[in-house]
Amino acid sequence: MATLTTWMNNVRVGSLTRQANGAHSFRYDEEWLRSPRARPLSLSLPLQYGNITADAVYHYFDNLLPDSPQVRDRIVRRYQARSKQPFDLLAEVGRDSVGAVTLLPPGEEAHLEGLRWQTLDEAQLTALLTAYQSDIPLGMITGQDDFRISVAGAQEKTALLRMGEQWCIPQGATPTTHIIKLPIGEIKQPNATLDLRESVDNEYLCLALARELGLAVPEAEIIATPADPRPGGNPLRPALGAEGTGAAASAAGGSVSGFWSSFSDEI
Repeated sequence: MATLTTWMNNVRVGSLTRQANGAHSFRYDEEWLRSPRARPLSLSLPLQYGNITADAVYHYFDNLLPDSPQVRDRIVRRYQARSKQPFDLLAEVGRDSVGAVTLLPPGEEAHLEGLRWQTLDEAQLTALLTAYQSDIPLGMITGQDDFRISVAGAQEKTALLRMGEQWCIPQGATPTTHIIKLPIGEIKQPNATLDLRESVDNEYLCLALARELGLAVPEAEIIATPADPRPGGNPLRPALGAEGTGAAASAAGGSVSGFWSSFSDEI
């Protein structure tokens, strides 16, 4: 039997357990259940006493991970994970997951005693954004072993911390604030090739159109790097967004597209 403690906004909420036969269960901590701030991790995992053994346990935690089998393979190689199973992958990269969720080994706590980070210069940021081209998952480059995140979805991406005008790699329990999305590229099919090399530009345009139609969508901005192959590429500059929210940014080869997402005020 193996266990990972589960935290939300640095408060312990329960434990994920994998039995020897591979079955998964989740149990909310009684202290969390008694808390006036108690809320479920997911509607599929309602607050309750005792072990939750439904299939929803496996599916919820599996959905914290990247969808791409190739990215999961890279995580296994990068951190010598025991397998590609969700529990083993989250044991390695579950420190910073979507929904302010943190997964840690028993005995390790997620208390945030102060923000710690390493500021990235332009060359370091460019190296991180292109790391996926060197078979490195989620921007977790060599020499940054403390930087372990899990970002769900099929598209290549990573996450960073934004401090003022600087992009940073968070350290310890310091959370990320921006999602960095990478271009989807070309998808080979039996009879055709789907060209999605400009997926970031497409996302930016779709968000802008939706906003003009009156829909509530995140703000977006494309930020060019020196490697931007398009005419008039600009030096890297900070993403902008709405006051009072956290930011998410999306990077495309030589460009970064920023879109704002809610960021917990409990951190």
